[in-house]
Amino acid sequence: MIPVENFSTIRYAFLILLPVLVITSTFESIHAQTSSQAITITTDKPSYIYGDRIVVFGTIKTVIPGNTLTVKILDPYSNVIQTGLATFNQDGSYIYVVDISGSLWKTGGLYTIVVQYGTTMQNQTTFTYTSTTAPINGIFQVQDPDTLQIFKIPYVIFGGSITKMSFDPKMSSLTVSIRSDNYGSVIISLPRKLLDAKSSDGSDASFMVTVDGEESVVQKEQSDQNNRTLTIQFLQGDKIIQITGTSSEYENYPNVNTNQNSTTNQQSIEQSTNSSRFSAVPEFPFALNIFLISVLFMIFLRLRIFKKLSMV
Repeated sequence: MIPVENFSTIRYAFLILLPVLVITSTFESIHAQTSSQAITITTDKPSYIYGDRIVVFGTIKTVIPGNTLTVKILDPYSNVIQTGLATFNQDGSYIYVVDISGSLWKTGGLYTIVVQYGTTMQNQTTFTYTSTTAPINGIFQVQDPDTLQIFKIPYVIFGGSITKMSFDPKMSSLTVSIRSDNYGSVIISLPRKLLDAKSSDGSDASFMVTVDGEESVVQKEQSDQNNRTLTIQFLQGDKIIQITGTSSEYENYPNVNTNQNSTTNQQSIEQSTNSSRFSAVPEFPFALNIFLISVLFMIFLRLRIFKKLSMV
């Protein structure tokens, strides 16, 4: 049992350390706000199309000799499609010009521009990139040569059109013939009873996807009990997309992992994005809180030891 006078001492110790704990716990949010205020970022337009020029400009509040200004552009799937160093003037103003061209500008959507000055100052903005061609929606009827069953495969394609689909049960693969007028993407919904990809334990595995013979990464996947919907990007001039699974027999796999709106490819993209994003907030505030609590606990122990020694 702790004596009453020790409770009084501990109470005063709490009153001393409490403001410090509050200050350190709010340091992270304050630092993040200060970081975004220390450097501004704006684009000359809110939206662009292929062939446009993006002008990024802003101001660094405090110019520090030796610091560099880095600019990164991320696509809707958080892939880094361009990075570079921007020059800035003595008054802190800067301009960075980006030409929308090349094979990495594949898909329309919301893009992000991140600017980082030194190691602590960071800010970002977004813009909309629109494909120059309207998307085409359709449904292809594909027949399984073994069972003669006909499956309906819905799709949406940006930057081209689909001319043919065929299924090979021996290879467990679906071949999609496209006419790609521009850089774009296709969203295709695969019936599990026609084509699926499974691991040894019966859970969903990744499809193997090639575009004109080159291995490609599925940018996004949505799954339910009956279908798996893939988003696949392609380049201008590409002709053949091949999707290969492990089986066309859905009934052979009773244990199906159908986490909706989830995919291992999406997780790997998020992990790579998290590792490439800038971290402007130091990690020591949380550690400092633990240290202060430990100090308070040591004070409590020393009071108990001192009391026992005084009673001997």
